[in-house]
Amino acid sequence: MKTERELLSEALRDLHKGETIERALGRIVRRHGGTYDEYLRIMVGVRDVARKETLTPIEAARRLAQA
Repeated sequence: MKTERELLSEALRDLHKGETIERALGRIVRRHGGTYDEYLRIMVGVRDVARKETLTPIEAARRLAQA
């Protein structure tokens, strides 16, 4: 399984037009054999950053992918 940063980066690169980061990340996690719990753990982190820094979920995912 890839790291959280790698999964977020891949989800951002593979984002389809009009698609949410949640859906893209779910697809990428499944592609790499991850579980729903792993997906949730990553998305909780994305949503926390988005809320604390007043960002969109995609902006928060970009920030976490670069960290």
